[in-house]
Amino acid sequence: MRLLVHGMQSSGATSFSMFLAQRTEALALVDIPNNFAAPRLSTPLDVVAKVVITTAYPLAVHVDRFRPDRTILFLRDPRDNYVSLRSKPYRNYAGLMREKFRLLEGIFAERDRYDAVIHYEDFVARDPDVIATVRRLGWMAEEDHFAFRRLHDDILRMLWEHEPALMDDMEVVFGNFRGREVTDRFRDQPADAAVDAALAELCPRLLAYYRDRSGARHRSSRSAPVSSA
Repeated sequence: MRLLVHGMQSSGATSFSMFLAQRTEALALVDIPNNFAAPRLSTPLDVVAKVVITTAYPLAVHVDRFRPDRTILFLRDPRDNYVSLRSKPYRNYAGLMREKFRLLEGIFAERDRYDAVIHYEDFVARDPDVIATVRRLGWMAEEDHFAFRRLHDDILRMLWEHEPALMDDMEVVFGNFRGREVTDRFRDQPADAAVDAALAELCPRLLAYYRDRSGARHRSSRSAPVSSA
């Protein structure tokens, strides 16, 4: 099986791909650089690959080359995503940052073309539905995959063994995810009215969608029963 993850830079999609890459028998390209399209592969092994939203390569190019069996759109609250990405030196690589958020708006509007949509907030909260969704797609995932026990050396070793040409044809990198397990400590970025204003122009539907999600989560937490000692 080939599984393709598509997400914004600084969305947490690399950590999600590392989670999927914990299957020791699978190949993994957990962070294909923004200046490369997903590669053509010959291996019969299961493979997960993650690509980012850029002006250089639309999803159709990645799909044509990689030939995935299933595709996942990985979403993060655009306010948090924007704040995180604007601090990165690569924010304007393969397209200006504002151009990429406009692309994200169009991709969000057509999210039904993906086989699944995974939200960063659910992933870092270790929501059981994340594993259930991945399994429904045909990719096995386990609770202990939230801890990154399979690290870079083993992933690289398998790529060298089964797809050695990759090491000459493209950069094999692992993004900028931090830590040895999935964590929610980067989830909520500081509120910024200027960011809200920018996103209201760049991706209004996605912003409204996440405002609704945030409101629903807040209402749910307020209505949760309080246990007594």
